[in-house]
Amino acid sequence: MKRTLKQFVTFGLSIAMALSLLSGCGGDSSSPSNSSTNDSEGGQKVALVLTQSLGDSGPSDDMNSAVKRAQEELGVETTTYEALQPEQYEESLRNFAQNGYDMIVASFPAMTDAVKKVAADFPDVKFVHIYSAEDYGLDNVVSIDFACWEANYVCGVAAAMASESGQIGHVIGGEDNTIRANYNALVAGARSVNPNATVEQINAGTFDDPAKGKEIALSLYGKGVDVIIGDAGKVTLGIIEAAKETGNYVIGDASDHSSLAPGNVLMDTALGFGAAVYDQISKLVDGTFTAGLGAANYANGGISTTKNTTLAENCTDEAMKEKAPQIWEKVAEVEAQITDGTLVVEKITE
Repeated sequence: MKRTLKQFVTFGLSIAMALSLLSGCGGDSSSPSNSSTNDSEGGQKVALVLTQSLGDSGPSDDMNSAVKRAQEELGVETTTYEALQPEQYEESLRNFAQNGYDMIVASFPAMTDAVKKVAADFPDVKFVHIYSAEDYGLDNVVSIDFACWEANYVCGVAAAMASESGQIGHVIGGEDNTIRANYNALVAGARSVNPNATVEQINAGTFDDPAKGKEIALSLYGKGVDVIIGDAGKVTLGIIEAAKETGNYVIGDASDHSSLAPGNVLMDTALGFGAAVYDQISKLVDGTFTAGLGAANYANGGISTTKNTTLAENCTDEAMKEKAPQIWEKVAEVEAQITDGTLVVEKITE
């Protein structure tokens, strides 16, 4: 791999709904008016808009925890809103901008068009787009691109070492350039330790349906796949259930899932979505907000993995008990190489 990863510069809804958001009135999680607000008298106002639902033990929960922490530690007023339908993206951003919010945090690539339109109309409002490679060229927007493919290369190495069959699964929630790059990196990482390894990708078509994840995972495990990488938000929770039922292994995304299945979760990507959100809110508060395109990667500490180092003592597989220390040793070696630039993981989106 010879091409170096590009380094980037630093980093209406109805009136009734608008009033409900500002007053902190929420609804059922399936309702378009669902929100949660923490009021802090006199503080700046920050809204987090999620395109994937809460309760994923992953990126959405991580970002939501970050805004709650910012409310407690930085004195900001925060609202989290789940905009789960595309028609809600622009409406929700515009609603918060019209109602005096100082910063609006958008999430995931699907919100690109909405951010582009609304941020241009509200130059005095700060916008943060988490998990976006879009350089908006606006003085009030910062995007943070996450080099998830670097962590997925590492997961491919670990999965191939853990797999007895050499068959690995990759369950995604949808298609975008980063997910395509993740798949290519997984394959490259796996084949760096097992040239015959295969990676079968299945698109669940959703990031919010654990039952769908379990169904897909049971099918893959039934075909001889013994390690599945979840790249699909809440869908990963269903994969974990299937791994527990079948005695196979799973690698999760974005946050540590090891407590859900200590004998089956091999590791997780650690993508720092929440850390990025908190950092940008801090910059709002201290006046150091800077527009542009920023990157989170191994080199700057924004990307890593979380290893389930208790796997050997919790699993019933004697072969895994013996292999686990070797896996962690190899993972540490590869991560060190990515961090210092000895190993460059390309972003290949074809």
